[in-house]
Amino acid sequence: MSADNQSVKTGWSSVQVYSMAAICLLIGITVGYLFRGSTAPRSAVTATAPPTTTAPSTTTPGAATQAGSSTQQPTPADMKRMAEKQVAPLLEQLKKNPKDADVLAKIGYYYMISSMYGDAATYYEKSAELKPNPAVYTTLASAQAYSGNMDKAITSLDHALQLDPKYADALFNLGMLKWRAKGDVKGAIACWEKLVKTNPHHPQLDKVKQLIAHVEQQQEAQHSAVAQ
Repeated sequence: MSADNQSVKTGWSSVQVYSMAAICLLIGITVGYLFRGSTAPRSAVTATAPPTTTAPSTTTPGAATQAGSSTQQPTPADMKRMAEKQVAPLLEQLKKNPKDADVLAKIGYYYMISSMYGDAATYYEKSAELKPNPAVYTTLASAQAYSGNMDKAITSLDHALQLDPKYADALFNLGMLKWRAKGDVKGAIACWEKLVKTNPHHPQLDKVKQLIAHVEQQQEAQHSAVAQ
């Protein structure tokens, strides 16, 4: 996508994972909202957009505010209505040009932040086919993983890395999927070590190194337990 149609990036280009955040919660590891594939139009980056590279604000839906009150968590129906409102004018644009990759990605973005991951994957996939881009493929992988399609997510990340072998977002998420979805610890560590090697000045590098150390220690403990 063009720079104007990509999300504002802080630290990581945005990779964090709707999917990876869920996986991290399941395994009890707080990597945080650091690694999220997201290709959002700049105009869409507002208070309603998902977190970038920091933990969610205390004013996000369902979180307690500093005053001690809380906002109501949007229901799935609310999220669907929000998405439909946002994508309606974009769908009209698609009628004029069905092969507009940027518009397709924007539609995917609005479905993504509305937790409509299957719909998001559909539009991101169309966008990526028309205009291959590592960021779009990485976000597509997140939507697919959150929809439960881990094999498809891995394939999309492979496509991202074919376009840019050093793409940190894809390397991190591929490692997470290999580790948690496939049980391939060596493959996961290889992805993260490549990330560290090819992105030596990345501001979140220490967190990746900590994750590598954690996984290695976990593996050693498991081996020791088996040996006993």
